[in-house]
Amino acid sequence: APLAAEFAAAVREEYSNFGLIVDLSHIPITHETSDEVLHILRPYITHFHYGNAVLEPGCDAYGDKHPRFGYPHGVNDTEELTDYLRAIRNEGFLRPENPVILSMEVSPRPFEDEQIVVASTKRTLLRAWAQLEE
Repeated sequence: APLAAEFAAAVREEYSNFGLIVDLSHIPITHETSDEVLHILRPYITHFHYGNAVLEPGCDAYGDKHPRFGYPHGVNDTEELTDYLRAIRNEGFLRPENPVILSMEVSPRPFEDEQIVVASTKRTLLRAWAQLEE
């Protein structure tokens, strides 16, 4: 996040409409937390993604392949998405007058039904949102 903030600040000097996408699946890959990433990047964020990642080399979907939530060896699920949403809220991005985009990023594995994966991803968001409200 510090490197991305430095880069974004430099680009913004010439292009005021430049912004960053914060992707939940990248946060564990960089060994950061949602709170620290969103706090550091706050001035430059224009879009949010939520998804999963696998960090164990040799495992199916290793890296930034965005498998479904609940995927074997995945590092993000409802708890991590709840933390991400909480950080988004705490940094002031849940504002009705100027909303920021939140989109899912999920890639079904070749043996999975894409409609079921998308429905499951939406359910994970609804569970995380409900936990955020508690």
